[in-house]
Amino acid sequence: MTLKNRSAVFTAPGRPVEFHESSLPAPPGGGMIVKVGLAGICGTDAHRLGGDLPAPAAPITFGHEGVGTVEELGAGTVRDWAGVELSVGDSVYWFPPSGCGRCYHCSVQLDPAICANATWPPEAGKPNAAAFQDYATLDSKVGVYRIPEGTPLEAVIAFGCAMPTALGGNMRAGMIEPGQTVVVQGAGPVGLASTMLAGLSQARQVITIGGPDNRLKAAETLGATTTLSIETTTPEERRETILELTGGHGADVVFEAAGHLSAFAEAIPLLNHNGRYVVQGLYSGSGTVPVDPHLLNNRSLSIIGSLGFKPNSIQRTVELAARYHDRFGLADLVTGKYPLTELERAIDSMRAGDTIKNVIDPSM
Repeated sequence: MTLKNRSAVFTAPGRPVEFHESSLPAPPGGGMIVKVGLAGICGTDAHRLGGDLPAPAAPITFGHEGVGTVEELGAGTVRDWAGVELSVGDSVYWFPPSGCGRCYHCSVQLDPAICANATWPPEAGKPNAAAFQDYATLDSKVGVYRIPEGTPLEAVIAFGCAMPTALGGNMRAGMIEPGQTVVVQGAGPVGLASTMLAGLSQARQVITIGGPDNRLKAAETLGATTTLSIETTTPEERRETILELTGGHGADVVFEAAGHLSAFAEAIPLLNHNGRYVVQGLYSGSGTVPVDPHLLNNRSLSIIGSLGFKPNSIQRTVELAARYHDRFGLADLVTGKYPLTELERAIDSMRAGDTIKNVIDPSM
């Protein structure tokens, strides 16, 4: 049976997203066609529509957070990236911008985020793994993992690429030791994922800065011992509170997940001696903030950039969702569902902070 597929197509910033329909060929050998169940809205999607990312040379399909069910399998035995054999009807989570696995960055540095042969985002009009469509075509190079039975799709997509991003930040930050204080800047999906990981660590306290209130309440559920609203406190007041909570010492680790330059300037004075600052949300755009290098030297501070994550972070995201979705109510973090044709409205709602996590449900 030939599958008819609608795809969201981006042409240029400021132009409406288009929706194209095509017929899908059979899946490639070792690959599959996945019926998209839910496609997550990410901050990167807002940056793309807003022109913060380079404009494509040709129309593209996009959407890099996807969960769904296997519709067709290509020739040969098809397995996920953990070696689990897949069958039609299995639920899967996939990450379209996976690296080639063969270039220097992928195979030596183990950093597919800067793959030299990256083909993301894909050109529109061809079968591809993008999630903003009815069906995604995955070849053997796309990272995909089976979702265990009993794990809601919402529980996995609630963090989309946010949990892998947070896992990448944690890996680069190093161990959080018993008795330490962690501060998370931002209460969007990356901030909430970072809060959850910190809450599961040996930290004595986890302080999440952000807003609005619904996101801060979610942070408390996920493990924050204290939340500070950016809507009702000033940076100075937040610093005084954190110093008071830490006996005047400051935070041992601060994870930036706000995606705003002001977070960087606020974070440095929050750090304890030997503190670590992990920057993981300032992905697009440009700008500078003043930094006193004497302070970095005299307090032995570390500033760590974190772009992307190891391939196994995709599997870890599935494992965390399977283990903790009941305990933390992860599926409830999906607070907005939109049909494919209302993609721009879903992105605008996410950008405005009206929701915790918006998703596209192509079946609507």
